[in-house]
Amino acid sequence: MNAPVPPPAHPSGVPTLTRPCPICGTANAGAPALPGSRDGWDIVACSACGFAHMPAVPRGEALVETLAWEAQYAREGERRKRRQPILHWLDARTRWRLHLFPRAEGVDLLNRAAPSGPALDLGCGTGSNLARLDARFAPHGIEISKALAAQADVYARARGGSVVHASALEGLGAFPDGFFTAALLRSYLEHDWQAREVLTALHAKMAPGGLAAVKVPNYGSWNRRIMGARWCGFRLPDHVNYFDPASLRRLGEEAGFTVRIRRRHALPLDDNVLALLER
Repeated sequence: MNAPVPPPAHPSGVPTLTRPCPICGTANAGAPALPGSRDGWDIVACSACGFAHMPAVPRGEALVETLAWEAQYAREGERRKRRQPILHWLDARTRWRLHLFPRAEGVDLLNRAAPSGPALDLGCGTGSNLARLDARFAPHGIEISKALAAQADVYARARGGSVVHASALEGLGAFPDGFFTAALLRSYLEHDWQAREVLTALHAKMAPGGLAAVKVPNYGSWNRRIMGARWCGFRLPDHVNYFDPASLRRLGEEAGFTVRIRRRHALPLDDNVLALLER
């Protein structure tokens, strides 16, 4: 569905490709840019299903080198500090608010409900979430950043697992079908231009009854509507997909999963969507 075509060169010099909508496959190149677009990177609404996404996205080699997650995270923090100094100052000094009402994270849900066995963290970074998995899981990861993959692999191998340095789709191919009993996609699916293909491949790699916990920014939140282009979920060119509960459910179900959206009553007030996908 998502066959790329070469687009014009991006002004930044970052190599790019053009893709159709990851939800329904409609081509949307040339569609009007939505608020949140900047620096020559456009977010558009699909003309067929309305899904907000970037039609032109960085190629994989840029994500390994110039746009590696750890470098982009630092750049985005500096950008927000310059552009929104008051909001940045308030956020930094009120982080305690995030602990007033404890909420379940995907790794906690997996520890409580997923069957024992091999567990996967897609986009595992340094392996910090692998370290939070119960001892009954053998931790495995896939990470596109070479430096972060090497760091996480040391920990994973000490517990009988491994980390593959590759894109998610390539890395999933390194594992046999039906292998994983648990999978974590925390702040990952918004980054992958092949989101549909990744979830379909993950479904094949999960054992029957296995659980995948998915957390993504909530494009349908009230905060996004109020903040407009200043919404915290906009990160370009890192975040290429902008899910709400309905689009996340559709993508998961079309990949073959049974999807349960968590805390539906609180979703309008939450900048994130957390879902459990069952094989």
